[in-house]
Amino acid sequence: MLQIAICDDEPSQLALLETFVSEWAKESRQEISLELCRNAEQLLFLMEERMEKKQSVDILLLDIEMPGMDGVSLAHRLREEGEKMQLLFVTGIAERAVEGYDVDAASFLIKPVRKERLSACLDKAVSRIGRQEPTVLLETAGALERVRLRDICFLESASHDTLVYCSGRVKPVRCIHGIAHMERLLGEQSRAFYKIHRTCLVGLAHVERITRREVTMEGGIVLPIARGKWEGLNRAYLAWYRAGTEQEEA
Repeated sequence: MLQIAICDDEPSQLALLETFVSEWAKESRQEISLELCRNAEQLLFLMEERMEKKQSVDILLLDIEMPGMDGVSLAHRLREEGEKMQLLFVTGIAERAVEGYDVDAASFLIKPVRKERLSACLDKAVSRIGRQEPTVLLETAGALERVRLRDICFLESASHDTLVYCSGRVKPVRCIHGIAHMERLLGEQSRAFYKIHRTCLVGLAHVERITRREVTMEGGIVLPIARGKWEGLNRAYLAWYRAGTEQEEA
């Protein structure tokens, strides 16, 4: 699910952008969560709440001209705090759009905003998210949750469900699909996972040590390796490591 926020001090503009984004989501069959903010203070409070819940904003539509902290200053602060969302600046002064390049803005929208232009900018933002952060959509008992592949440490079978352990999270995500389904799903998107026994997959990026009987993950978690899996795990890890080294050298 895409997490989208809109920050604009003009009520009529905020309502218009909300309508356009909702229509774009329906037309492009995107499942979204939409948050509305009237100023920088409200947005910063929203970001703080989401940080506590280990959630992020994927796309932010941000008005430049706002009382108090303006959009450009707010964007700089968000980047300084490590926020990686796609920024779509909205402004009534075309000359101010150039200020967004310092914060890696994805697009600029000049008021009055046209629906077609906004839809194109949202499509661009989504494509950038896909290139930058490969993700997987996990189906839980009550929701859908998008998780970055690189954050997945390991997965364990839990009856008919799968527990997905991710870096930066205290509790695992309980996915309603079994471990075999998750193995196929992750295998379609990445070669960075390996099944060390019938009830467990490990993320190779989070492996610290491999022996014939066990693998040590980041944080000191030790997982047993099934008989006959050691050589395959070694080969998979070396292939993953070499691929990453070649990309860095390129």
